[in-house]
Amino acid sequence: MKEALKELSEIRLLYVEDDEMSREEIVFLLQTFVKELIVATNGSEGLEAYSEKDPDIVLTDIQMPVMNGLDMIKAIREENKKIPIVITTAFNDNDYLFKAIELDVTAYLTKPIDSKKLLHKLAELAHAVLLEQENEKMHHFLTQYQQGVEESSCVLMVDRERRIVSMNERLAKKLHSDPQEYRGKDLLTLLRPRNEEEREKLEKITELKEWHGILTATTADGKERYFRTTIIPIRHYARPCVNRMLIMQDITELVRYQELLKNELETTRSDLEEKINFLRQYQEIINESTAVCTFGIDGRIHYTDKSFYHTLGFDSNRDLIGRSLYDFCQKSRQTVQEAIKKTVETGEIVKIQTRCRTADGKEERVANSFFKPLYRTDGSISEIISIHQDITETIRLNEEIKSTQKEILFRLGEVAENHSKETGQHVHRVAEYSQLLARLAGLKEEDCEILYAAAPMHDIGKLTIPTHILHKEGPLSDDEFEVMKTHTTNGAKMFEGSDRPFMKAASIVAAQHHENYDGSGYPNGLKGNDIHIFGRIVAIADVFDALSMQRAYKAAWPIEKILEFMEEQKGKKFDPHLIDLFFQEVESFIEIRRKY
Repeated sequence: MKEALKELSEIRLLYVEDDEMSREEIVFLLQTFVKELIVATNGSEGLEAYSEKDPDIVLTDIQMPVMNGLDMIKAIREENKKIPIVITTAFNDNDYLFKAIELDVTAYLTKPIDSKKLLHKLAELAHAVLLEQENEKMHHFLTQYQQGVEESSCVLMVDRERRIVSMNERLAKKLHSDPQEYRGKDLLTLLRPRNEEEREKLEKITELKEWHGILTATTADGKERYFRTTIIPIRHYARPCVNRMLIMQDITELVRYQELLKNELETTRSDLEEKINFLRQYQEIINESTAVCTFGIDGRIHYTDKSFYHTLGFDSNRDLIGRSLYDFCQKSRQTVQEAIKKTVETGEIVKIQTRCRTADGKEERVANSFFKPLYRTDGSISEIISIHQDITETIRLNEEIKSTQKEILFRLGEVAENHSKETGQHVHRVAEYSQLLARLAGLKEEDCEILYAAAPMHDIGKLTIPTHILHKEGPLSDDEFEVMKTHTTNGAKMFEGSDRPFMKAASIVAAQHHENYDGSGYPNGLKGNDIHIFGRIVAIADVFDALSMQRAYKAAWPIEKILEFMEEQKGKKFDPHLIDLFFQEVESFIEIRRKY
């Protein structure tokens, strides 16, 4: 009885009774046992109190003035079919009692009311009410968890016969298909494993406890997409597992990027091969799993899955529960706080990139992170769920890719210079000059870095110029000069068709570094801002360096004469604004010249 009364103490009870003596006796009994006792003296007051207070259980008399208990119960039932209603009735209330039964009352007690029976009945109903509320909360939270997973991942459900039961909208959009199109079809008509061993496992999907791997699907328009996939059993509380859920992350761009890099890098010089072994590491990225964490609005962690705490270098989620998420993401703390604020205000999923330190503080992990609030049934926020996709290795590999591409471009630039019998330091100086001038011009740091890598490609087209012209001592004839000018267009063609930022920039500087600001240059006679900013910058860097150094057809110029020429060509050969910036920091350019 004590345990039962504990549950009763969590209940809000509406008690409706017109008889003052009976009412006072029951109020005196119940007020110490329930969480809140709401009292009304007739059906009209009771109905008003029900609307305002939203009680968990109703205890009411039948015969009352103003509005009797039956009319009140009828009005309540129109709004709420589930709330337990207990009526109190005298022995002469049989007609009313039958009508009450028709209104689906939960129980009745005869007057005079036995206190012990009343408490037993109310405790029994309290247990059922709390159980129902807990079930509703659990269903509510599970629905939100499912929504979080489905909005950040592709989800597919198959039955014990390996037939597709359903797919979420995210996956259907990836496949450009109607979700109903695949319903009832064999899983293997949609998804293909990479090899025979994985196919054999997948064919026995209903026997597997869990499966991880990469699967390929063909979209409605005939294109292939790749998915990192986890297959898990879905267990019924009372029956054996009947379904399997596939949680899928689209890694198509990553796989295509890998293939593109492999194709590009295989065509580069053999002495760079040892620097591009990062291709073997891509498989490690693909096999990384999604990590989940829930926390309060204050940032205190409630729960993490295994992937989350392992990624941060912990042995158990017990090491994280109660700690602040912000302690681990100091570098992106403000970004995370702004994301949480936005998702709390809008209720929408917010995606950001987060950076967190591991347990030992030695390593930083980078992730694409999704945040979404989880709500209680009353609409208030219970906690925030965050789903993370670790991209640390992708970030590192992208840096390695950039480094490799830069070195490729520098090496090719040196090849072109050696072919022209010029020192290889020329490409380094032009790169340094170009990067400095780009920063002075206010370009984004990313563009300055791209230009630094691409500038050495300005004369790559000289590899196509016949040796007798390229190495001729003294001035070229008109015909020879026309051939020489083709090094711009030939150089640009070497990089055509690539979407890589470095390669696109290399094509620009190769094509435009001999265009003049007044339109008198070649190969296309571009003028002013029609010349790309990269081309205008490299034109200044190349001429400054070319005049500084001895060539087969000329002696090196003294610095005073070079600067005089640069000033004279302002607005003619060179962008006037860039020339002004050049002269503002001319000592820095001269220092680069000394250094290399």
